[in-house]
Order: sequence, then C-alpha cells, then structure tokens
Amino acid sequence: MNNPLLIGLTTGGAFLLSFVLFSHPQKKNLLASKWLGIFVATLGCAMLEIFIHTVNLQEKYRFGLSSVEASRFLSAPALFLSVVFYTSAVKQFHYRYLWHFLPFLLFFSLNLCEPKLSPGPFTTFAFLVIKGSLPLQTVIYIILCFVRLKKHSQNLREIVSSTEYQDLSWLKNFLVVLVVVVLIWLNLAFFNFKPLYNFTPFIYLASVYFLAYFSLGQREVYAFNSAQLEEVEKIIHPKTTKQKRLSDDEILLLKNRLEKLMKETRIYLENDLTLPVLASEMNTSIHDLSFLINHAYNENFFSFINKYRIEEAKSLLLSEKFNHLNILGIAFQSGFNSKTTFNITFKKHTGLSPTDYVKSQR
Repeated sequence: MNNPLLIGLTTGGAFLLSFVLFSHPQKKNLLASKWLGIFVATLGCAMLEIFIHTVNLQEKYRFGLSSVEASRFLSAPALFLSVVFYTSAVKQFHYRYLWHFLPFLLFFSLNLCEPKLSPGPFTTFAFLVIKGSLPLQTVIYIILCFVRLKKHSQNLREIVSSTEYQDLSWLKNFLVVLVVVVLIWLNLAFFNFKPLYNFTPFIYLASVYFLAYFSLGQREVYAFNSAQLEEVEKIIHPKTTKQKRLSDDEILLLKNRLEKLMKETRIYLENDLTLPVLASEMNTSIHDLSFLINHAYNENFFSFINKYRIEEAKSLLLSEKFNHLNILGIAFQSGFNSKTTFNITFKKHTGLSPTDYVKSQR
C-alpha cells in the first residue's frame, strides 16, 4: 500500500467523479446519480485517509481523520439508496430512509464527544462495537444491492421489450468489482495477506475508472412522462389486492384488440417498444394492458413481444428475399437490439440456434 502516487490519483479521481455524478451533465437518473456521487465521495474519503497515513500526516490532521473515518458509515447506505432510485420508476426520498444513517450519526456523535468523555471500558467498548459493525454493514448492503438489481431485471421485463440499455448491467459489474475491493479491505484490516498489498492501489484506481466509464454513459432507466411513471411504479411495486382488475368480458375484448393491433401494425418490429407505447396505441391504461398480458397470456411484456419477433425472424431466415442479411441483420429486422438477446431468445422459443433452425428447415 506504500504507493502515494496511485493512492493520490485514486483519491483525486474519486472526488472528481463524485462532483460529476452529483451534477450529471446528461441529466440522467438524477437522484440515483446524486446518491452514487455521495458513495464515490466516501470512497474518496477512504482513499484520502490511506494517503494521509502513507505520507505520515496523521498527527497533523487528527481531527480531520476522525471526520473522514466517520464517512465510512455513509458509504454502504449511499450505494444502496442509489440502487433503490435507479430501480424505482417514481424517485422520491422518504423519511424512512433516514434510519440507514443511524450508525453514521452514532459514530460521528461519539467522535465529537470523545474529548469530553472520560476514558474507560464503556467508551472503548462503544467504539469497538460500532467500528466492528462496519464490515458487517458493508456486506449486508452489498447483498441487498444485488437482490434489488435482480428484482429490477425481472420488473424490467414487465415494461420493455429490449432490456440492453436499462438492465443496469454496468452497476452489477461494478458491484462485483466492489466485492473484490471489500475483500482486499478486509485483508488489510484483519488478515494481513501481504502479497495483495502491492496490487491493492492498482485495484482501487481501476475500480474508480471503471465506475466513471460506465456511470457517465448510462441511459435513463424509465424514460417516461410523470403520469406513465406513476402507473409503471404500481406495476413493478404492486400493492396486494384480492379484487380482479378486469372482468372476463373486458379481458376478451382487450385481447381481441391487442391481437388485431399486433397483426395489422406489426408494432413489435419497433426496437424500443415499451408497455406505455403499446398501451397508448391501444388507447388503454398501462396497468390494464399489463394485467391482460400477465393473465390472458401468462407472460410478461418482454416475452409476449419477443414471441412475435421470433416468428418474424423465422420467416426472414427462410425467405430468399433476405438471404443477403447475416444473423445480426435478421435480428435488427425482427425488432431486436442485439445479436446476443436474439440468439438467446430464439433458442428459448425454438430449442435451436438461428443457424441450426435454417439447417433443420432446409
């Protein structure tokens, strides 16, 4: 860890990224980006603490180090809240989120009161308990982040027909990198496995630049107007109710209208088709259309639309008119946004890859 240059670069990079995220130039996912910026700022504080110790300035900045150390308790809650707001359609801060910062307030209060407290076993025990809870807090919050992102992947399929740009895969990958960083931090704090020491500054620096690259290129997760967002929120976070949303007659009527629309307009060929767009075309509510697809077809929106796209792709693959197109061209022509998603979905529906399907038919 005795590499002040790399630690200094990581510290400066983290604070710069924090500032950029807090005032995101593209105005994407603003509230989520602000909380991610706070998280990155706490990383910068942690790197600053390491830097100060590396250059032996801890005695000169003793009080400042206490404040920096307290910021560690902000790190995991800030990351979790950023994930919460990335995965919510309606982004609103609730007072119930404040309890996440209770450990930070306790530790910060103890630091402020420490000069006035008489040294003794109780004070020592209180500091040990709070400091010892930090690794546990970090592990719990990272697990909660993974759980939330997994649920987001499922929810997204109720709303969009192509998930490549909204699935937050960059954030999942960063969490994996963060797990590595946490393991290294635990090694530094508890296990002292020395061969890792030389690589630790490089991993810290790489993790900051990884996050910068992906977070600054993010897209809006739910790019809908406020009225649509309200309905989308009710779909992805439904309230339990025993009342059936649509009667059998209403389901039959809407089902006939939906199938007629799909057949006549072939709207499924639009690459970025979403549930709100289709609901608008049908002149019905987003919630009613979601209920129809879930209950009449026993599918989510993603699989319902891609079922039509696969049928289109099967037709194109066997048509001499489209022999000039490769697999990627067929995928785009069928409404898919990526070759990977097309191949996975095609095999799921047919049991064969596109190439094997063509061979089987010819």
